[in-house]
Amino acid sequence: MLTKDLITEIALQTGYTKRRVEELLNATTSVVLENLLQGKAVQLQNIGSLEVKEKSARAFVHPKTGERSVVPARKQLVLRPTATIKDALNA
Repeated sequence: MLTKDLITEIALQTGYTKRRVEELLNATTSVVLENLLQGKAVQLQNIGSLEVKEKSARAFVHPKTGERSVVPARKQLVLRPTATIKDALNA
């Protein structure tokens, strides 16, 4: 689903204008991003928890060349879905 489709669906369900929904969505995205950058987890009701995890550096071998390299440490965004979503996906 594209952002414009999401905005349209929310506008239809809430009765808000598309412009107002877009403003709210942009504000929500901004607040979520700000909190994630500060290292805080963000709980989204009925969806799950977003958090940033540190992945440590690791060594790997290229399968074709046999060359050894190191993948540097990095941060990764993780979504931990609620049990409701897990059950719905596996039903």
